[in-house]
Amino acid sequence: MKSLPRRIFDFLEVYLPAAIFSVLILSVFVQVVFRYIFDQPIPQLFEISIYSFIWVIYLGGALATRYDQHMRFDLIYRKLSRNGRYVVDMFFDTLLNVIISVIIYPTIATVVQMYKLKSDTLGIPWSYLLVCFPIFLILIFIHNTISIVLKIREMAGAEKPAEETPPWL
Repeated sequence: MKSLPRRIFDFLEVYLPAAIFSVLILSVFVQVVFRYIFDQPIPQLFEISIYSFIWVIYLGGALATRYDQHMRFDLIYRKLSRNGRYVVDMFFDTLLNVIISVIIYPTIATVVQMYKLKSDTLGIPWSYLLVCFPIFLILIFIHNTISIVLKIREMAGAEKPAEETPPWL
């Protein structure tokens, strides 16, 4: 049975983006049909597809961080020892966590403030679009922290925990 944090991560990084991606595909399909077959574009669907795309990108980025699947230039990185790679990973994870710590409060404040602005065609608050970014930052912070702790434990001699299989494999 999966733990509660893992279920929350799965919901935010796998199931919610999958549902949003379905909305994206459906809205683009209906846009194409109405625009090119019926010659009646629907601007609301265009806005839905933009919002959906942004949400999928940010939540997918958090998922990629969870499984250490982001692209990287690793020509030199691969030549390092395991501990050398861990030190480099921990340095950049820590640096990113510091940056996130600095920007998270202003980001949340901006998202809250943007509730007053409404989207052009749907008339929904911009906060609904923008809230995906603070969620992304929090998820990245959590995944980086977990990665740092696991790497420190492994470097200290603890056994490496069994890796979770990514949902796309």
